[in-house]
Amino acid sequence: MKNWKFIIGIFLLTVLSACLLNKNIESFTDPKGDLYLLLEAPGFDVPELNQTQQLMDPNLAQSKFNNVVVVANSAKYKDSNDNDIMNNQWNNTLVANLGLPVKKWAFVCCNSSVTPANYLINMLTTQFPDLEGFLIDSEDDPSSIAAFVKLFNNMGAQYKYAIVGGLRNSIPPSSKYGIVFDKFFAECYTEGSLGQYNFYKGLPTKVNGATCVDLNQAGVDKFWSSIKAKLGQNESIVPTVCGSGNCQEELFGADCFDERLSNKNIDTLIKGNNSGRKDFAIWYGTGQQFPCMPSRDCLRISDAKTCTNSVNCTWSPYKKNPNTGQKGVCFGNTNNKPWGCATTW
Repeated sequence: MKNWKFIIGIFLLTVLSACLLNKNIESFTDPKGDLYLLLEAPGFDVPELNQTQQLMDPNLAQSKFNNVVVVANSAKYKDSNDNDIMNNQWNNTLVANLGLPVKKWAFVCCNSSVTPANYLINMLTTQFPDLEGFLIDSEDDPSSIAAFVKLFNNMGAQYKYAIVGGLRNSIPPSSKYGIVFDKFFAECYTEGSLGQYNFYKGLPTKVNGATCVDLNQAGVDKFWSSIKAKLGQNESIVPTVCGSGNCQEELFGADCFDERLSNKNIDTLIKGNNSGRKDFAIWYGTGQQFPCMPSRDCLRISDAKTCTNSVNCTWSPYKKNPNTGQKGVCFGNTNNKPWGCATTW
């Protein structure tokens, strides 16, 4: 029994160490995630946001997220004189109103002889030393994706790298794109019928021919249960919803099932998040799908002059007509004012 004091001391030290370790583990378990905002070329200047003037309730945002990551679109950033194009997205009033620290990312696309990938990346990293990450689109041309990925691999771990695309529950293997991305933004919209795992259900009353998303409690529960089923629990896979643009599809017998979500819809989803997931993303796009009005009517116009003279239509000589497969199509002009479901926001 000579060593009883020593034995008790070791025992107490072991218990104390275990308690401290457990406390440290708990302290590092952050209940909050990051909010990602993915932008197309117009940035935040879209009719839906011009109407609501809010991304999300600031108090809710601050209770659920540590940072807002603004993925500024670089499509109009052609040289160093265009720095305002990027800064106006990162420093937008709608972002500032969230009251969260801002992390700056860039959405890059479309390697070409006019704007080579290395030229764009070099400009961005030189002019914006506080840039933290890059996003590419899985729908970009494969050769363009390869050009950016080559640069990413050479740039190393100084930055975060991400890609946006369809539904998946794991990061694509390196054999897919030549890199292991840090984040994959899974588009929880326009994915066709997923049976019992559809993310949304529709309201019974249409708005200008569009069926709008029903986000009552059952609708919120349906969304998050489908997220669990289709995306799993991997935090590297970020559920991404649509806040504006052409996020419509033919679903549930509706030719224009509109999956755009208002700021209030998004608030409701975030409040009802029972999935255990922390990160969340919102895509802000443009336009509308052809089955929706006014594009459905505009599509019937086959010549540029008649289309241009129609108040609600716009002619594009570059886009393909979905019916003929030929370049040149008349589609709805939705860039100036809200349409369909967004008129009720």
